Amino acid sequence: MTRPWTASGSQLASLLVSFTCWLSTVVYAQAPPAPYLRTPTSQQLEWHRLEYYAFVHFGPNTFTNEEWGVSQSTPDVFNPTTLDTDQWAKSFADAGMAGMILTAKHHDGMALWSTNSTTYQISNGKWAKDRVSQGLSADVVQLAAASAKKYGIKFGIYLSPWDIHRDPAMPKPNLTSTIYDEPQIFGDDTPGDYNELYAQQLTELVTMQLDDGSPIEVSELWLDGNSGSDTVQTFNWTDFRNIIREYQPNAIMWGHQGVDARWVGNEDGVTVVTNWHCISRTQDETHYSGEELQTGVRDGTYWTPAEADARIRDGWFYHPTEKPKTADALMSMYLQSVGRSVNLLLDVPPDTTGQIVQGDVDVLLQFKAQRDAFLNRTLLTPGLGTNASSVRGGNSTLYGPANVLDGDINTFWAINDEETTGWFEIDLGGTYSVDAFITQEHIALGQRIGGYTIDGVVDGAYKTLITGTSLGYKRIDRLSAPIETSKLRLRVTQANATPLINSFQALGE
Repeated sequence: MTRPWTASGSQLASLLVSFTCWLSTVVYAQAPPAPYLRTPTSQQLEWHRLEYYAFVHFGPNTFTNEEWGVSQSTPDVFNPTTLDTDQWAKSFADAGMAGMILTAKHHDGMALWSTNSTTYQISNGKWAKDRVSQGLSADVVQLAAASAKKYGIKFGIYLSPWDIHRDPAMPKPNLTSTIYDEPQIFGDDTPGDYNELYAQQLTELVTMQLDDGSPIEVSELWLDGNSGSDTVQTFNWTDFRNIIREYQPNAIMWGHQGVDARWVGNEDGVTVVTNWHCISRTQDETHYSGEELQTGVRDGTYWTPAEADARIRDGWFYHPTEKPKTADALMSMYLQSVGRSVNLLLDVPPDTTGQIVQGDVDVLLQFKAQRDAFLNRTLLTPGLGTNASSVRGGNSTLYGPANVLDGDINTFWAINDEETTGWFEIDLGGTYSVDAFITQEHIALGQRIGGYTIDGVVDGAYKTLITGTSLGYKRIDRLSAPIETSKLRLRVTQANATPLINSFQALGE
């Protein structure tokens, strides 16, 4: 005989709690926000987070006092007296730079690595032969890659598509009847196939190994679109991209407009206030103007974020009469690049010794000190009181405004799909002097926000302090003068899809 089931008071209480928890789950159930149009790949997300790294222009131009190497000197001209790639990498790491990109071959066409593609390489010069005779490596690319690994920074490669050495329109009287007098195959109308040569050089670089046999890891391939010649050469960007994807799948391919990252449109290390991470053309299509590249295309076809390249000196290569920019100038540049969601690539060229000039290193360290002093004044910490216009599905654990303070790149404040404007506020727990803000959109799911304001309570009422347009990966907004406040509010005033804010921070004291 089956006895009827009965529950004690404690069992009933337990059931009630379980039912309440289940009901809460149902009530709060809300699908995560869907990706909005174009989103970054995991490699692009990692690249966004690098923010600031070094460009290293080094080669025959260093010794001929040129920028483009039109003199076409023999490899004997390359003669660094005390080459030290460790000094490069350590200087950059000490300066807070996340990596370095080396000119393995600039427009002059001389290769800085041991290659089977051309005789025009430093390995055929006296300096390299002397080093090899002493049991030392003369492969500058391999040396630089090893140094980057040693000091824990990323390593990238610049390989110029335009090659003066192979361009029939560019005279080369110094190389006539020498082993460097090679077929002029650059150009669509020449008898050879320059794309094959370039693909060979690219393949050699992306499959290079260090002395211990480990493969080099390339974080970025820089395929410069510049040319000073009338020779027309159609590049096989598809093949180049496939080579990079096959051998260095985690590398970012930089070009005028992609594939993975684009030019910012100038060489000043800055961008305009409104900047979108997308564009709607590939490297094979008509080039955007510099102004168009700065802004990008809202809701464009491809996620192709901008990188701002700039120089610590006036030239890209070392010139003895030039002086470095000041730390103040670099700080201004940083706020107009990284502070506007654009990575900063700062050129710091070695001199004829093969080392970074100490004066340049000093400026980099001064800039780091100034940058750290500015950024390391954070006021907002986990646990501060937060409030919001709404929370997605009512689930404060997953989508509440406290997430913008937790330092987790995977969490964010979110509201419901039908909402495209909203706000959250943070109680500072006291009155503080505030002069800047750092806001990050959760771009893993796309760039959505086209208008925002930051308000602060001043004299008992909210006052608008900042008005902005595009947000993106990171936005640093500075006030013209500090304000005293005890409460802050971020309002999303326009978005093309429900907005997602990953992080919000106030700077001051």
